[in-house]
Amino acid sequence: MKKAILYSGAAINLALAVFHMLFWKLLNWGEELPKLSMLNIGVIQILNVIIIFTILYFAVMSVVMAWMGTDGIFAKSIIVFIAGFYSIRLFLGYPFFGFNPEELIIWAVCLVIIIAYISLLFMRKKGKGGN
Repeated sequence: MKKAILYSGAAINLALAVFHMLFWKLLNWGEELPKLSMLNIGVIQILNVIIIFTILYFAVMSVVMAWMGTDGIFAKSIIVFIAGFYSIRLFLGYPFFGFNPEELIIWAVCLVIIIAYISLLFMRKKGKGGN
């Protein structure tokens, strides 16, 4: 069960990284960003690249944990970090984006990710192949 959650988490994180890579086109940044100051243009793009890098790290580490297990302190800290990352996104969604159908989908995805990763912390090890 743990491996299935981790491989699913890796796939979802990979998809979200690709989604963020498409922001330049999806959000029409070629036209929208020039309306901002150069400082804000840079900050937004750098933060998006950092988010892409972070989410790709989540995907890779999910695969690594599927192979190596989730019982160690480092694996558990990564799990908590992933859940924390998506919790922040979930809780800041309403103040920044309001309530709309697109945001509701993002909240649902974040909630699924949070529940799945946190559940890993409560699953017992089932012998050698239980991770």
